[in-house]
Amino acid sequence: MASFNTVAGCILASALFAMVVGKVSNALVHPHKLDKPALAVSDEAPQTATAAAPAQELPPIAPLLAGANVEAGKAIFMKQCFTCHTIDKGGPNKVGPNQWGIVGRKKASHEGFSYSSALQAKGGDWTYEDIDHMIFKPTAYVKGTKMAFAGLPKAQDRADVIAYLRTMADSPKPLP
Repeated sequence: MASFNTVAGCILASALFAMVVGKVSNALVHPHKLDKPALAVSDEAPQTATAAAPAQELPPIAPLLAGANVEAGKAIFMKQCFTCHTIDKGGPNKVGPNQWGIVGRKKASHEGFSYSSALQAKGGDWTYEDIDHMIFKPTAYVKGTKMAFAGLPKAQDRADVIAYLRTMADSPKPLP
């Protein structure tokens, strides 16, 4: 019983000490009220330089595709893309859709995958240039995409991945 009383006494003493320290600190420190808020709060949408900036123009990918390394592209795909995408014919969707036959396929068309409305509205078929822009920076190419990928900044890496994706089809599309 003595140990319970000791613990209860310590808890009560700590609470009393905290109360006294709080009262003393409030008596010693007087907050200074600002004349105007340090941060302006507005109902308007924020305007940022990145939001107003146009999408980055990429040089054409076609010249790099001619000398692209399919094996290097496969290695990059397996390291960077395979977490979210499968590549096998008839393979399942993961977080992202299966990529078999992506070159020349209609955008947002892989059966069984729920695409963002932004990508559905993009329309058209996946060209080499479209894939290049998408894997460079998905959110810049399709504002509102669900694809959470930072992108591949190196043009040669993108060309290698695109060359690999091209081979993953029943009849690969001709290079541009």
